[in-house]
Amino acid sequence: MLWIVHPVAAVMLAMYAGIVWVKGADGNRRALVLTALLLVLSVLGAGWVVHPAAAISLAAFFVFAGGNIVKRHSNEGLRVLASTALFGLFGAAWVFIPLAVATAIALMGGRSHYSHHSHRGRRGRSVGRREWQSKRTQLVNAWPPAPVVQPTPSAEQQTPQPQSLTVLAQHPRLPADSAKRAKALNLQCFETLAYLNERGAGAAKLRFELEQIHTDFAGEAIRSYLALPPTTANTSVLHDGKTGQDLLNEQLDLLSEGVHDVQGRAEALGAEQILTSHLFVQEKFGQRARDLKL
Repeated sequence: MLWIVHPVAAVMLAMYAGIVWVKGADGNRRALVLTALLLVLSVLGAGWVVHPAAAISLAAFFVFAGGNIVKRHSNEGLRVLASTALFGLFGAAWVFIPLAVATAIALMGGRSHYSHHSHRGRRGRSVGRREWQSKRTQLVNAWPPAPVVQPTPSAEQQTPQPQSLTVLAQHPRLPADSAKRAKALNLQCFETLAYLNERGAGAAKLRFELEQIHTDFAGEAIRSYLALPPTTANTSVLHDGKTGQDLLNEQLDLLSEGVHDVQGRAEALGAEQILTSHLFVQEKFGQRARDLKL
């Protein structure tokens, strides 16, 4: 009835031939279980199975050890070493000679590998020590360190520039009549500024007043309105029965009157300048012209 051990041994051998190459703890565990089963089957009558099993284990030892039994696959290398030795003890004695040669090569490769890495480590430490000493010398020679100059941001970078009246007049939250007033005021300011620039240095004070209206007062009025809640800016009464929209329109109208006042004073200044010029020319050249007529 022990004839059954032969097909069972063949099946176990095929499984072992696939499992022996598997790495990791699970592969080691399954390979050792199959090794034990093959040894039991060899005792029960399938003695032939230890020979192919020993050959497979010896080949796996060469692959895992690879001339260095102490490398990263050392667990697999030790496992197939033990399996090969057990198969040799259970009948495949021929495997001990190649196994001994392979083990010796692996051990010598391990010492060579360790010696190479040890030498490389010492050389790396020596190079690192020299680099550290060089850097230390540079730091000592560079003392005291040069002061670090922090870049100073420009005034434009430090303070965000407010939006101009040209931009604010087109804000989508402005009511239509307020936007119309703002755009008209903006155009009025540009036209008056161009007129004042033609007057030269004599209109410097008027130019300052106009720039205040254009860049400060009008922009602040619109920004104050935009700071109100959108849902109540045009409905909630804020002062004297007036909503935020009413107060904004009133401010824009007052500023427009201020621009008109600047225009009027600029025209008076222009008239004064031409009268002054006329009196000067008349006083300087008028008497001479009358003398020439006589």
